[in-house]
Amino acid sequence: MLIRRAGPADTDAILALVPRLSFSFTPPPWREPAAMAVTDRDVVAEAICSTVDDPTVFVAVVEGAVAGFMHVRSLEDYYRRRKHGHVADLVVAPAHEGQGIATALLARAEEWARASGYDWITLGVFEQNERAEQLYRRQGFRRDVIRLLKPLT
Repeated sequence: MLIRRAGPADTDAILALVPRLSFSFTPPPWREPAAMAVTDRDVVAEAICSTVDDPTVFVAVVEGAVAGFMHVRSLEDYYRRRKHGHVADLVVAPAHEGQGIATALLARAEEWARASGYDWITLGVFEQNERAEQLYRRQGFRRDVIRLLKPLT
């Protein structure tokens, strides 16, 4: 397995995986998976085209094919008032699940964050995505702020 920065030639393979962000688990009832997929696709496509390190998309390549990807960017912590690294998206192709690809991508995210001068890295996970949350906890992530949402429509 090779983890490297994504390039334009990876775009189609990455975008083919994007629907997994909203269709591989059941999102909350106030989220529409099809609309989520459109937003995810737009944001990831923009990040792939980035010529700077923030945002960046990394790919995991196995036997010459994209087996997963991760989109990282910075966010600013409200209380510390400074930037930190953030894993915005992480997807592994179904055929490559359970092979350590997500773990390798998360390790690369930590390298990226440290190289960027950040002392924290965060990510978000929908409550219903228990499998992903278990992986993140095994990698040392812990709950911080729990964001609640109340739909007003």
